[in-house]
Amino acid sequence: MSLPEEVDVLVVGFGAAGAAAAITAHDAGATVAVLEKASLGGGNCLHSGGFLFEVDGPGAIDHLDALCFGKTDRSVLSAYADGLPEVSPFLNSLGGATAAVEIGAFGGMLPSWPNFPGAGHARYRQFTPADKRERPGIGLWRLLQHAVCDRDIPVAFDAPALELKFDQQRRVVGVVVECGGAAREVGVRGGVVLASGGFEADQELCDTYLPLSVVSVGHQANTGDTLALTAQAGAALWHMSAFFGWLSFVHPEYPAAFTLDVHAPSFIYLDGDGRRFADETGWEVHDKVRSVTAYMPRRENRPQMPGWIVFDEAARKAGPLHGIVGSPNGYEWSADNSAEVQAGWIHRAENSAELAAATGLAPAILRRTLADYAASVSERRDELFGRAPATLAPLVAPLYAIQMWPGVATASGGPRRDALARVLRPGGEPVPGLFAAGAAGSIWGHLTEHGGGLTDAIVFGRIAGEQAAHAARPALSTQQEAV
Repeated sequence: MSLPEEVDVLVVGFGAAGAAAAITAHDAGATVAVLEKASLGGGNCLHSGGFLFEVDGPGAIDHLDALCFGKTDRSVLSAYADGLPEVSPFLNSLGGATAAVEIGAFGGMLPSWPNFPGAGHARYRQFTPADKRERPGIGLWRLLQHAVCDRDIPVAFDAPALELKFDQQRRVVGVVVECGGAAREVGVRGGVVLASGGFEADQELCDTYLPLSVVSVGHQANTGDTLALTAQAGAALWHMSAFFGWLSFVHPEYPAAFTLDVHAPSFIYLDGDGRRFADETGWEVHDKVRSVTAYMPRRENRPQMPGWIVFDEAARKAGPLHGIVGSPNGYEWSADNSAEVQAGWIHRAENSAELAAATGLAPAILRRTLADYAASVSERRDELFGRAPATLAPLVAPLYAIQMWPGVATASGGPRRDALARVLRPGGEPVPGLFAAGAAGSIWGHLTEHGGGLTDAIVFGRIAGEQAAHAARPALSTQQEAV
């Protein structure tokens, strides 16, 4: 659709947060348009598992505060908690459905943080696609996208936002957008909602803000547009070092790295020297990448990357290494990993000598590492990293190895927001007419809950859309009186 000259609410970014903001602003009576710099919408929602999170009870805010390590204002966490019960009804109102996920599901990884305050009140849901063959994240995105289209909200693709426009009072009154190869301005009466994602696909920004060298496993258009736009408004930043992700496999023919999960306990992580560096099973699913940062000064090594995941036949057959979350690459990983073994992505070896030759690891170090792990299995005690005895499964030849890099799904840093989704300047003053939602400055200050990314996008997308529409109402009232 062609963009109008002026709207009440302009949404920058067409993922889950942007769609929620656009729908809510429209339903509040505002005129709305959406900009998307990529050629299609969906962002990281397309690659998600479609999981949603709820927490209630007297310890809800303490639970969220513990996850954020006290780095997110409690009023923001309160607004988030208040919006959580409305997520499923909102999706239901659009014609979608969600189902409860049992505590203890997915290999016992739920609840994500069982010992934090209020953890007994944490609940999880998953979007249920109408087409059971469809991934939940894709089904959720189709629902949101159809709701935007059904409302005739114009969406411009291949249309990056270049610049915010301000009036003399430094209120945001428009956006310069590149559309059809030319720059033009779209005026805004109520507000601009930034739903333009994080910066995890920009290597320079990741090197600047994150504590380790990473690759991106998600939406490749998340290259820091939010940071560039909010810098023009003098916005304050938060959570710039916070990130979530997996260990991942990089293939030169694919733009994004593949997330890796092993579905049986017979595996270990090795660094580039061939030594273990962490308890391989003790990490929350979204937090596995943080194992690379867990350096202890008395260890023989720091985790040098790339490293390797070494596993055996039982683990190979237990399920695909890639598939818990989707990938922008469009590649379908084989159910038993056999296609990737045949393609040479995964190396097969009958003994440690063959494994060393295939991986390039030092044979003596690798041999000692495998022997030390075998001793831990035999003794049912991991002296190095305290891995739970129940997970100490033997590695039985043949062995397999896949190279791994630290992969980031979401870089949380961005503009600081308040409980009304308003972007703030240093000192706490809101930037008039500027709002943010989702990964455009996520609320998560250190850790996250399973499903926390999508719920942040929907909760604060709805708050931002409502507030931006409300800001336009005085202008709408004036126009109606003039008519």
